[in-house]
Amino acid sequence: MATIREVSKHAGVSVATVSRVVNGNKWVSEATRLRVLESMEELGYEPNSFARSLATNRSNTIGMVVGDLSGPFFGPMMQRAEQVIRDAGKHLIITSGHSTLEEERDAVQFLLKRRCDALILHLDLMPDEEIIELCDKSPLPIILVNRLIPELADRCVSLDNEAGGYLATRHLLDLGHTRIAHITGPLYKSDARDRLAGYRRALETAGVPYDESLVVESDYLESGGAQALDRLKRREAEFTAVVGGNDLMAIGVINALRQQGVRVPEQCSVVGYDDVVMSAYFVPALTTVRVPVDDFGADAARLALKLCEGASDTAQLRFQPELVERQSTLAKGEVMAENLSLV
Repeated sequence: MATIREVSKHAGVSVATVSRVVNGNKWVSEATRLRVLESMEELGYEPNSFARSLATNRSNTIGMVVGDLSGPFFGPMMQRAEQVIRDAGKHLIITSGHSTLEEERDAVQFLLKRRCDALILHLDLMPDEEIIELCDKSPLPIILVNRLIPELADRCVSLDNEAGGYLATRHLLDLGHTRIAHITGPLYKSDARDRLAGYRRALETAGVPYDESLVVESDYLESGGAQALDRLKRREAEFTAVVGGNDLMAIGVINALRQQGVRVPEQCSVVGYDDVVMSAYFVPALTTVRVPVDDFGADAARLALKLCEGASDTAQLRFQPELVERQSTLAKGEVMAENLSLV
């Protein structure tokens, strides 16, 4: 591989001039710049990206922390973010927080040491106060995804999850269901708490008493949905509908109900949350609340690029949820003459 000295000799310029061209310094004439670029191409010279980042204080990379590198939620978000960033001539570096506080902290520090130009963070466990301190101390722009911290509102790309929980529950109430179970995600996560709050608000608005025996905390996994249904059965809870904290748990509930001989939606209606790709193809197709995770990724990437260029006129990006009605819910009056006890 050619060296910078060989390029300078080939182009008939100094090593300093070659360095200025590599680093995009404007104090080089166009004729000289073209001559240096031609020499670099002819000799196959590849600038050292790390050295270049030290000289320009830019690495042309954006760092991203997600909760998990697998599953149907984060994939679309990472894909769209990467597409936007690549279209801008930069690269995306992705690492995972693995749903533990120490791993989240380690992932953030890893990206800071990589000299990324900006960070896009999906953090579940790091406290608000710690994130605020991180943003205050970091010289890099930091964007938060699927989380709203009021002090950092113009750096947050989030969804109104309380409204989403309300929509899911209101849909079942409108269908005549009053005994509605709710399987939450892990309640240390703000989105799970917000969806539960929306569930409670919908019940209160409809004049239906909140019954804590109908609420089970789980883990956002398909197996967690089935396990939560088993816990409801052991409680001898009576219900005709279920709100799942996400689509995977809702699918786990439907599969478990099917194994018990309970028909969905004829005997029990089920609503999910996220609208992952498989939801439309599952049988029965899942009624769910759409979370625009691909838009999360794209808008977070655009905001990161904008802040990298020194923009200050940013605004809070707050998405509103949308109910997607499919075949997993049905009006109670159309199905049964009396309440069904799933015990």
